Amino acid sequence: MENSADHTVVISTVNAFHSREYYTEQIVNQKLVAPIIYLIILLLIGPPGNISILIIYRNYNKNVYRKIIWIIAVVDLLICLIGVPFNLGRLFNYYNFQSLRACRIVAGLLDSGIMTSTQLLVLLTIHRYRQVCYPLKRQITIQNVTYFIGACFAIGIVSGIPQIAVLQPLAETDFGHGVTGYTCSVAWKDSPQGWKNYNIFLSSLFLFYTLLLFVLYAFIGRTLLRLKRKRRTDNNRENAQYNRSAGLSMKITKIAFTVSLVFAISYLPLFLNEVAIKDFDETKLSWSTFALLKIVQRSYLINHVANPFIYYRFDNHFRSRLNSCFMTIARCKKIDNNKKQTNNMNGSPRKTDSGI
Repeated sequence: MENSADHTVVISTVNAFHSREYYTEQIVNQKLVAPIIYLIILLLIGPPGNISILIIYRNYNKNVYRKIIWIIAVVDLLICLIGVPFNLGRLFNYYNFQSLRACRIVAGLLDSGIMTSTQLLVLLTIHRYRQVCYPLKRQITIQNVTYFIGACFAIGIVSGIPQIAVLQPLAETDFGHGVTGYTCSVAWKDSPQGWKNYNIFLSSLFLFYTLLLFVLYAFIGRTLLRLKRKRRTDNNRENAQYNRSAGLSMKITKIAFTVSLVFAISYLPLFLNEVAIKDFDETKLSWSTFALLKIVQRSYLINHVANPFIYYRFDNHFRSRLNSCFMTIARCKKIDNNKKQTNNMNGSPRKTDSGI
């Protein structure tokens, strides 16, 4: 009877040892520490940064440029609030992801947000291109830009529908002992052909947009260089107003170009990964390679966190307003600390002679 009980305990221990939870805990503790830290950092700086854009540029209806970057900040904020926690959940439940529908719905929402953000970035670039290269022709105005923004959202939503409507199965990993791990994977490796075609279409669209951005900025840069040379030859008092306007145009173009460059850099590793991962067996990768792979697969999130740093670097208005906010917070904190110290001093009991 005692031997039977011991045998039952051993079987229970083995079953507990060989479980999805066990393998998930092992991979989280050994291989996913760096990706988790990476995502936590993005979660800490992404939402506050995008909220600062929304506050500082809240009077966005004054011009097209600010309205577009304000809407981009809204989309980036949503991606930070949805995408980063979702990816953390995927990592913490790496082999034990339970809900197929949650995996696909959130992935579809992220696809929609990413595509919308990309469309808005292209719209911003086209706006700059027409302003710089064709200033006398019809422009995107504050009155009609809303329709273009609506079109960007429509294209983004349509792009994400297949991810939601077609529930691609969770990725499976066979550990033996009758244990199978389920991963919320968005890779193409084991996807049906139709799903691969859909992802190839999205990737081709991203590559086209990236190429379009750099071509347009090449034309913009050439035009601005020509205008800069003209300013040097006509640098007199009559052209002072023109020079200020050209300088502002150059600053806005630098911001838009840097935003586009960060977009390309942050998404390029993801596309290269999708091509290279076809020959990878994740279970055979070293912990460092595996961790790097998971960071690369989420490198696109940098694009939705970086814009506040770009505006802080190039936009004097944004930088001064943000510095003022920091100084106000620091001043308020200092006042609170002084009040606490004063209250502590006033509230401390005074020493009196006991007469002994």
